[in-house]
This record gives sequence, structure tokens and C-alpha cells, in this order.
Amino acid sequence: MENIRISDALQVLTPGAEWSIGNNSYSQLDWLDTEQTKPTEEEIVQKVAELTYQKEVEVYKEQRAAEYPSYPDQFDKIYHSGVAAWKTQIKTVKDKYPKQTMDATELQTRKDKAIFDLQTERYVAATKRLELDAVVASDDIPATVEVSTTNPETMESTTTTVPNPAIVKDEEERAAAQSVVDATPQSVIDSINN
Repeated sequence: MENIRISDALQVLTPGAEWSIGNNSYSQLDWLDTEQTKPTEEEIVQKVAELTYQKEVEVYKEQRAAEYPSYPDQFDKIYHSGVAAWKTQIKTVKDKYPKQTMDATELQTRKDKAIFDLQTERYVAATKRLELDAVVASDDIPATVEVSTTNPETMESTTTTVPNPAIVKDEEERAAAQSVVDATPQSVIDSINN
């Protein structure tokens, strides 16, 4: 069975929306649509879980289709043996592969697990990021850098001192990782630490 991808979920959540994606990764989802709002990663993982469950439930359709006689053979059966004989033949296949439906409780369980798995993935990535040494000012890394700009009209050059972009980026990444850790439910943290 083929896996459901983020693109499959996006087509259901936002029909006709414009976007591009790389590596089936939400972080590489470039939202180009101006009419529809970009779904959250949580909405997408829940929709992937739902579509996966739906596909599992509807496998009976493929099993039936593989065992039904061809249409010409079915028409021949009706012509030679009558509709009742044809119904009996078709019912055998339907009974062998009964119709399945999605269970609301099971669906919610799968959606909850998808969110739990996403939170776990985010927490693990955030803690790994926080374990890295911080970029701090030192003899090799200046706290500030000078940036020169030239006014294209006057051709005058000015130099300004700005915080070191490497330090700023590190601080932003650390703050983002810390906010993920702080927002992670205790049940997720407990599952990782056990």
C-alpha cells in the first residue's frame, strides 16, 4: 500500500491551492496561494492519519474489484443465467470482502497519535539543538561586525556596526528550540525519558 503524502493531505484540505513542497517535508512547503490559508503542520499530520486510515478501510474495494468477473463476463452471466444468478455470483465476492467503515474512536486515536508523534519529533530536534554549544563572542567571534552600504544616488559609503549575525542566528534558534521544549506536553517528555 502506497503511503499518503503531505501533498495528498493538502489537496483535500485546500483544494486548488497553489504550493510547492520538497522531500515531503512541512519545513519545505512553500505556500504560494493568496486565497487560502496555509494549513498548520498539525492539521496536515492529522489529515495524513485520516487518509491513511481511510485507505486501509477501503482496501476491500480493491479486493472486490480484483475478484469480480470482467464486465463482458458479467453481462454474459446475466444473459445466460439471469440476474438472480449474477447477483449470487457478485454477492459471493461481496461477502468475502465485506464493506468496511471508519470507526470514529479509531480515527481520533490515530489523529491523536499523529500529533503525539509530531510533538515528539519536535521535542527531540529542539533538545538536540539546545545541546549544541552556543555561539558567543570570543577572540575568534566578534560580538559586532561592521557593515558597509553605498547610497546608489550619492555613491556615499556608510559603515554601521551591527550585532554579529552568527550570534543573532544562534540566539534565535536557541529561543525557538526552548519555546518548543517549554510547550511540549509532559506526557510526550515522559514517553521519551522512559
